[in-house]
Amino acid sequence: MEKLEIAGIPVAYLDEGSGPPVILAHCSSASHRMWGALIRELASSYRVLAPDLIGYGQSGLWPQGRPYEADADARVLAALARKAGGPVHFVGHSYGAAMALEAARMLGAAEVRGMTLIEPVSFHLLKAAGRDAAYREVEAVARGTIAAMADGDRRRASAVYMGFWLGRLRWWLAPKKLKTPVMETVDKVALEFAAIEAQTVESLAPYEALRVPTLLLYGANTRRPAKVVVEVLSETLPLSRAQAIPAAGHMSPFTHRDAVNALLLAHIAEAAPAG
Repeated sequence: MEKLEIAGIPVAYLDEGSGPPVILAHCSSASHRMWGALIRELASSYRVLAPDLIGYGQSGLWPQGRPYEADADARVLAALARKAGGPVHFVGHSYGAAMALEAARMLGAAEVRGMTLIEPVSFHLLKAAGRDAAYREVEAVARGTIAAMADGDRRRASAVYMGFWLGRLRWWLAPKKLKTPVMETVDKVALEFAAIEAQTVESLAPYEALRVPTLLLYGANTRRPAKVVVEVLSETLPLSRAQAIPAAGHMSPFTHRDAVNALLLAHIAEAAPAG
């Protein structure tokens, strides 16, 4: 793993292969390892940069007591894009997809060849689009997670957060190997939720200006707020198309990996032909 520094925090990233650069951004409570099979597929034809976002994997933690900077992880991805030295293709899932979208907005279309965003949790866009009912649904999850962490209750915070995405029964029945990394990192998740609550945009115009070929993937059985974000983005990003993953929920890169990766690889090849 290579290292760079953002906001005084060491960030680890994998740098493999050669060719047009592709940057992979993982979801909350995960690391670059979630993309293992995709990295192996891509590295023969592309340069793959896959960071551990702040607070995850081999990267440093956000300093306790320091106000969280909502764009910190987006700055990680933008820094990697500049290091790559050419137009990049961003791939992201959930929180990673939201940060990839913001990094693309920071960089501008000239520096971004394409995007594949899997259910970006860009919930602040729901407010700008007037989708108030969907926003209130996820706001309740955010506030529940934040309140539980304020009480120091990692177990309850994790149950609120993952119970929303997986369903309460599935989370309760989940094996320890799934629950442990979530509980270990849920303090960062609470910071991410707080940042979403605090983030506002006056209009969708900055996103309407992002003329980048974009594939928006979502699980057909995912939660309503995630589907509505995809709807808003498909109506806003000028070169976007949305596609459902049949029978999948929010965690499709894990539960339906082969189907997701096939769509990812096809879109990357179309937007960024291998060198």
